[in-house]
Amino acid sequence: MLIKTIDNVSKTAASISRYLFIILIAAMLYEVVARYVFNSSTIWAFDISYMSAGAAFMLGMGWTLQVDGHVKIDIIMRLFPDSFQKNILGTFYLFVLFPLFSVISWHGWVKTLNAFNTGEVETVSTWAPVMWPFYLALAVGLTTLSLQLFAEGVRKLGLKTERAD
Repeated sequence: MLIKTIDNVSKTAASISRYLFIILIAAMLYEVVARYVFNSSTIWAFDISYMSAGAAFMLGMGWTLQVDGHVKIDIIMRLFPDSFQKNILGTFYLFVLFPLFSVISWHGWVKTLNAFNTGEVETVSTWAPVMWPFYLALAVGLTTLSLQLFAEGVRKLGLKTERAD
């Protein structure tokens, strides 16, 4: 039940990321038309583009791990039997990456809360959008990745997470 819930959270976050790519495409299309057809660029297109792209990538990381889509160099790992590979990956996911990304996620949530409380805005931008929604998407993406690392570690090691009644 827990692992299935984590998988569903990752799928939901990835679904949201798809819409952010649509926002990115629409913003860039609008900017190109505004700039080259009407000779009037926007002050918000750059911010929308990096925020929507960054949020989309972060929200999709957990699902990408779930479907084994992350780039990895496995030249040496292929030399070992599947059971050894699973044990190494499971151990690494569960005892190295899960704790590491959990700490990074925590810091993401702290940064989000601080940005919300202080009303932090993008200081480099003319538009100066508030930053907490962007930080929130990053924190959710990192948390989703952390949870998916836990789930994949449990799966690879063959650990049981549910009680048999």
